[in-house]
Amino acid sequence: MPLTTQGTYDVAVCGGGVSGTMAAISAARQGARTALLEKGPFLGGVLAMGYFPHSFYANTGKKAIGGIAQELIDRLVKNGGSLGHLRYEGGHLYTITPVDSEMVKIELMKMAKEAGVDVFFETIVNDVIMDNKKIKGVIIQSKEGTEIIGAKMVIDATGDGDAACMAGAEYEKGREADGKMQPVSLAMRVSNVDTLKMVHEVPTDQSVLMAKRPGSEKEYPVYFVARLGKWDDTPEAKEIFTDRNHQMFCLCTLENDIYLNISRVIGVDGTRLRESSGALIDTRLQIEKMYHFVKKYIPGFEKCNLIGGTFLGVRESRRFIGEYTLNEDDIKEGRKFDDNICLVGYPMDMHDPDGGNVVFKPIGGDGTYGIPLRCMLLPGYENLMVTGRCISVTHQALASARTMSACMCMGQAAGTAAAMACRKQQGLHEVSVRELQEELLKQGAILD
Repeated sequence: MPLTTQGTYDVAVCGGGVSGTMAAISAARQGARTALLEKGPFLGGVLAMGYFPHSFYANTGKKAIGGIAQELIDRLVKNGGSLGHLRYEGGHLYTITPVDSEMVKIELMKMAKEAGVDVFFETIVNDVIMDNKKIKGVIIQSKEGTEIIGAKMVIDATGDGDAACMAGAEYEKGREADGKMQPVSLAMRVSNVDTLKMVHEVPTDQSVLMAKRPGSEKEYPVYFVARLGKWDDTPEAKEIFTDRNHQMFCLCTLENDIYLNISRVIGVDGTRLRESSGALIDTRLQIEKMYHFVKKYIPGFEKCNLIGGTFLGVRESRRFIGEYTLNEDDIKEGRKFDDNICLVGYPMDMHDPDGGNVVFKPIGGDGTYGIPLRCMLLPGYENLMVTGRCISVTHQALASARTMSACMCMGQAAGTAAAMACRKQQGLHEVSVRELQEELLKQGAILD
């Protein structure tokens, strides 16, 4: 039986994380009829799970991120969903940008709706329809069954590059020497925590970022890294602590709510069903143990409640071979390119595939480097591009380029480029870089 067509679009964006959502919004604002296909029930990916977008500013103080990403933060601040960019004294970050995960879901949905994006939730990309190396449509699976989304341009923002993989595009995985990838993690959200008591009684790494919510005179800790080595001799310690120097990364949007990033599993390929399923089981069991541990031993957690832990955070999987592959030297030297479509101001943040220790390597020059459009274009594919952590980068370079703020800006550029190609009836490789950059600058993007 032939498949029915759910709709035909100028641009189909596969994946509704931050990069895909920005791509869809920017394409629709440029006049392209746009479909956004998201496997879950909300937009925003890990940003909508409680993680903070950081590095809007480089460690030198230079602003790196603008455009729709900054617009989102401005809207969240206005609606009480963010404290804005807060200066952080210490560590590898210049600013921290706390966001309320539920407000992120709402604001991104509103922005997509205002732009005229057709959002398809709980929709899985099953396959692509190819004519040589040109995509004619995306095969989707939903409660209605198996259907087709016709598209002139396709943007893969799935994180793992699912659509590009189905189209036969070439990719690499993991460390160049052995294919090993950075560990996966699952953050936990805990409520009813006396965060002030915690930071006063628990050793912290670097400084504690304090802030006030609008209308309040009371400061509370927003971001800090707790050191739990003090409790190393407890019976539970060996089961709980990983090779991470007993660090616990703590993020607080609300005074008594805290996101803890401490779980991890090494040796996981997020594109393999059994491995990702096993990692979800392992990290949830880690969260259960950590919850009971902090409640029993850590000051401030005595009356806490475990209220969240959504889906697995995958730092690395497929990296597609583009027209240019961004490398470690590009970042170390702070290189800019003639076809820059955004800047990145976050250092290489490598989570060791063998153990879990974290190593930071700084960006040279002014503290930023550029992402060239060529990293998102796939040789031979005239109407398919990638955005987000599956772009063309080396294993080392991905440790910087994978961050949410960078992925948002890549998405904005991808959506704008796809809309331009549709409007001019061109292939993506024919889009004028100069015209694309001019349009991005009009949208508030920062390119140098």
